Amino acid sequence: MNIFIMLAIVLANVIAITLVYQFIKKLLNKDKIIFIVASVAIIYIVVSIAYWISGIGIDNKINDTAKDFITYVFVPVNVIILVPFVAVKYNKWKLEEIEKGEFLKRLVIVSIIGVIILVGECFYFKNMKNNINSIIEENLQQKNNLNGTTNTINEITTNVTNETNTNTTNEEIQKREEYNNTLRTITNTISETIENNIAINEQQY
Repeated sequence: MNIFIMLAIVLANVIAITLVYQFIKKLLNKDKIIFIVASVAIIYIVVSIAYWISGIGIDNKINDTAKDFITYVFVPVNVIILVPFVAVKYNKWKLEEIEKGEFLKRLVIVSIIGVIILVGECFYFKNMKNNINSIIEENLQQKNNLNGTTNTINEITTNVTNETNTNTTNEEIQKREEYNNTLRTITNTISETIENNIAINEQQY
C-alpha cells in the first residue's frame, strides 16, 4: 500500500478518535476507553460484514486485494459520521443529565441510520470490486493479444529468413538477418514495456 495512503488512513483514524473524545472528555478515563474501544470495534465489525456481503459472487483474490484498504478507510469515516451523535447522549447519561431510555432511543435512531449508510456502502464496495475485476480481465486480454502478435511476428520473421536463405546471396542473407534481429529486438522491447505497465496496474489494484 502506498505510504501516502497509509499516512492518510492513520490521520483519518486519529481524527475520528479525537472527535469522539471531545464529546466524552468529561467522563472517567475508564468510561472513555470503554466507549471509544466499543464504538470502533462495532463499526469495524459492521463494515467487515458489509464488505463480506458485497463480495458474494466476486473472485476471492479481488476480495482479499481490496479488503484492508476499504476497511481501514471506511471504519474511521463511519466513526466520524455516526459515533458523535451517540457520544453526546452517552456523555449526558453517564453524567446523569438524562435518563437511560433517552440514550437508548438515540442509539436506536443512529443504528437505523447506520444500517442505511452501510447498505449504500455495500453497493459501493461491490461496484468497486467489479471495476477492479474488469481492469484485471482487460489487462489479461491485452497480454494475451500481445503474446499472439509477438508469436505471429516471430513466425513471419522465421519464414522470411528461411526463404531468404534459399534464394539470396550471402551478403543479402546477412542484411536480412540483421533486419530480422532488429525487428525481434523492437518487438521484445514493446512486449516488455506493455507487460511492465500491466504489472504496475495490477499492483495498484
